[in-house]
Amino acid sequence: MDIELHQLRILHTVAEAGSINRAAEELGMSQSGLSRALQRLERSVGMPVLHRQPTGITLTTAGAILLDHADTVLPALNRMFTDVRRCLASVNGKSPVRIGAAPAPTLTSFVRCVEDLGIAPMSLLVDESGQRLTQLVDNGEIDVAMFRHFPELDPEPPETVRHKPIASQFPHVCLPDTHPLAARPAIDLPDLGNEHVVLAYPECQPLTGHFHTACTTAGIRPRISYANSASAAIALGDALGAITLTYWPDITEPQRTHIPLHDTPLNAVMLLAWRADGPLDGLSPQLLESVRTMHERTPA
Repeated sequence: MDIELHQLRILHTVAEAGSINRAAEELGMSQSGLSRALQRLERSVGMPVLHRQPTGITLTTAGAILLDHADTVLPALNRMFTDVRRCLASVNGKSPVRIGAAPAPTLTSFVRCVEDLGIAPMSLLVDESGQRLTQLVDNGEIDVAMFRHFPELDPEPPETVRHKPIASQFPHVCLPDTHPLAARPAIDLPDLGNEHVVLAYPECQPLTGHFHTACTTAGIRPRISYANSASAAIALGDALGAITLTYWPDITEPQRTHIPLHDTPLNAVMLLAWRADGPLDGLSPQLLESVRTMHERTPA
């Protein structure tokens, strides 16, 4: 029986939420991705772990046994990793930390900000989902995270997770400079109703779901294509003469222009988050100042 730790954490979240949809939202995963993880868990166990009913999700006997042991195993693993980090700190004189961050042009600079404080990065997890990174910080699985948060659409981080804003970010559309909308000073979401829009990360990026929500609220249904990375989305948009959504308007592409997208719930803020009782709590003011300065100086 080969069971992965993240499968146990997914089972725990589903059991608490009582719904695949709610659990997927809490974990920052797509519903299909979470369902596949549960299917792999059931194949490993050799029997179902969930009863899927119209009224919600309940655990089977096997699922209840797994969850009971998971409640013992997961905290023990967290304590184990904490002890290992303390051992490493005593050996090299530095505080090893686990970092989480969204893929962004400032990712490398963020890691350097951590290193400049005399901290030794122990691991780096890159994940677009701010909700998932927040949960990992809350669970003690990572020590600090930098990610994009949508105040109008995302839940606030839990009280156990300290968080501070780094920089505000606003949506822009990246489109060919020959496009009919390219001459406008700003674009409203209804203007995209008949356009072809390219989005990145169809399964794991919360922006995809948020964009669909914003379009539904605005009463539009643009044609949407997907790419597996931000750079691939730009390339696909260029090839198709389509529009790409971006939060980094100062990073330019040849023969394409960036125009602000107004009046949407897609305004965002980059957050720095850490546990109140974690290894970075005492260093958080210095790290916060360093990361904010880094964002202000990000070159075009």
